[in-house]
Amino acid sequence: MEKYYGKGKMLHPSIEIVEDALRHIPQGQITTIDLVCKKLAQDFGTDVTCPMRTGNNLKKIAKAYSEVQINANIPFWRVIRTDKMVIKFQNYEFWASKLEDEGFTLSFSKFGNIKVIFQSDNLFDFR
Repeated sequence: MEKYYGKGKMLHPSIEIVEDALRHIPQGQITTIDLVCKKLAQDFGTDVTCPMRTGNNLKKIAKAYSEVQINANIPFWRVIRTDKMVIKFQNYEFWASKLEDEGFTLSFSKFGNIKVIFQSDNLFDFR
């Protein structure tokens, strides 16, 4: 990872750490994996947080909620990629519909990608 982020300390967050960060994202707001990683790096005093580990944990959280069929109290569906695309985790179409229910506009591509259309004031940056 030094090739991409340089020398320093990298946080490899657990699922619990990622879940705790996601609980702070309010309804009507959306954030990116990059912003989650920056928040975690700041909280844990590291130079960077591993975006792959963070993304994999997001997918594990989504899978757990999809399999158990429970009411999701960790709003992982409010985390998107930096290019404004919905992360393709299990049942991502259903979770994208939750964004639509929260007032976001979705744009669908012929390749199955879903882009979230939002204003900059809807971007939650954990400040």
